[in-house]
Amino acid sequence: MTIINNTALATDRDGLSITTSNVLIDQVPTITDPGTGEIAANISDPDHSLNYTNGTNVADFSVSYGAQTNISYVAISGHTAATPTQATIELYNDTTLIDSVVLQRNNNVMFTFPAQAFQDLIVKFVTVPNNYQMTVSYIAAGEYLTIEKGQQSGYSRNWLNRHTTQRTVSTLEVAPISSTQRSKALKGTLSLPNELAIFTEGAWQAFIDFSFTQPFFMKEFKSKPESTYICYDPMPGVKSHPQTPTLDVITLKFTAFNGLT
Repeated sequence: MTIINNTALATDRDGLSITTSNVLIDQVPTITDPGTGEIAANISDPDHSLNYTNGTNVADFSVSYGAQTNISYVAISGHTAATPTQATIELYNDTTLIDSVVLQRNNNVMFTFPAQAFQDLIVKFVTVPNNYQMTVSYIAAGEYLTIEKGQQSGYSRNWLNRHTTQRTVSTLEVAPISSTQRSKALKGTLSLPNELAIFTEGAWQAFIDFSFTQPFFMKEFKSKPESTYICYDPMPGVKSHPQTPTLDVITLKFTAFNGLT
């Protein structure tokens, strides 16, 4: 049975995390090591055709959003920090380190933690070399729901998949000649088969409302910030349970982007 925490507060348990709000939309952050002619507001826009490229100073590229209240997650999508080699992304509340992750690839990232007020919400990218000009598309922060008991068997691990398909031309003996690759969207389906009506009619409805206004993030393991993808084009569904009217069956289909282009 899948159990969901019916508040948008973080817990100390591992499990699937789903964002339900974003307070950074339309905010303009302050940049350390700014890029020439770059628009800082792009980082707060979920449009991934907009992005920000930092400068070439040796100072670490940082994005500061100032004071924020009731924050239990911060997520980053569409960055290139780990393109040359291993990189670290750090989250600070002013000078206090809240969490960090070391990346071998450009995975999307979501940090989750007990809800708190930030004196200054800062995301720092530590790259090698330290003057590497990286790009980031989107940063979001707010509240999230936790699914505490995992997913049904067969749930797609979209954070480990690739947005690539390959087709190879072969000889008559079916030996490879040449290959072409194309990008593809990842598809996901979340099934929650035993949910109480109080949740379906309450917190889940609030999530659905949010999912139709902005993209949302999913993180598959709380202890792995890199197990994250941003989701869009939601197709939610709710049906009555086949054995009892006190439970509902929730499904959510979506398209996902995990950063691994």
